[in-house]
Amino acid sequence: MNRKLIIAFFISVGFLTACQKDLDEFVPDAGQLNGPDTAWYSAVSASAPINDLKNQLLIGSYNDSIQLGASPSTISTPSGLQCFFPANSLTTNTGQTLTGKAKVELVHIKTKGDMIRLGKPTTSNGRLLVNGNETFVRLKNDTAELQFIPGAKMTLKYTDQPISTQMKFFVGDETNTGQFNWLPNPDPGSNTISFTSNAYEIQTNRLRWTSTCYFFDTTGISRVNVKAELAPYFTNANTIAYVVFRDFRSVVGMYGDIVSKKFSTGKLPVGKLITVVVISKQANDLFLGYENVTTVSATSSPGEQTVVVKPIKKSLAEIIAFLNTL
Repeated sequence: MNRKLIIAFFISVGFLTACQKDLDEFVPDAGQLNGPDTAWYSAVSASAPINDLKNQLLIGSYNDSIQLGASPSTISTPSGLQCFFPANSLTTNTGQTLTGKAKVELVHIKTKGDMIRLGKPTTSNGRLLVNGNETFVRLKNDTAELQFIPGAKMTLKYTDQPISTQMKFFVGDETNTGQFNWLPNPDPGSNTISFTSNAYEIQTNRLRWTSTCYFFDTTGISRVNVKAELAPYFTNANTIAYVVFRDFRSVVGMYGDIVSKKFSTGKLPVGKLITVVVISKQANDLFLGYENVTTVSATSSPGEQTVVVKPIKKSLAEIIAFLNTL
């Protein structure tokens, strides 16, 4: 009798447990995506996960201040950038005479990983650039963003190796937030570069984003459009992708094609070592994928090279550590 009661007890417990399982909410295994969004968008909204991702990757600015008025000012950043501001050189857009202090916001980057983190690839109207540096300078007083008076210029100086006398002055075109673009020197008389054995010295009347670059010569070189093929839930609403050249300082953005549902570049030179980098935000998780390949002229799809990338879940610290190796 006791044996029958014990068997009946365990059968009842098993039945109740099975019923309870039917009532429990399904919880996916760790690392799995719950209801991924596979839609691609012609216009990505400000609330899309990609914007949170970009904010997480951002590099903070170096902040300082200068005294406005009759004395020149110099700021030196931890990155090695030196900024010289001449006396009585700044005003508001209304031409107001300024006194007191101005807040200075500086960003200076030279690595390919930092170019990805800030979304500043090295291309000008679709043409590949070799980069020397990218610099952001903004000055503000308590009420307005400042600008240089006519004829005034600041001096930017930074060390680098090796120095290339091919470097030219470029300015950032920030009108298209989806595809940042560098524009050739709009005023060669006011924006000049000089060289020493280990440093560049730029004189410019331009604020915000500026750069030293030169066009990569593709004369006689075949070119190819590189495309990243990903799982369906990596879309232009939650994913960024870049091509990094491994032999020189160039980074090319890969932009979402809503027809093919792939990320693609413009035309890149064939025979170059590249790394295709993909970073994504899915729900509360971050993903990183990369593939090292050589650009080739594909015979199956002339003019196109498809690279399959399989991102895996990583922490923000792991993603930044990887970007620092590029």
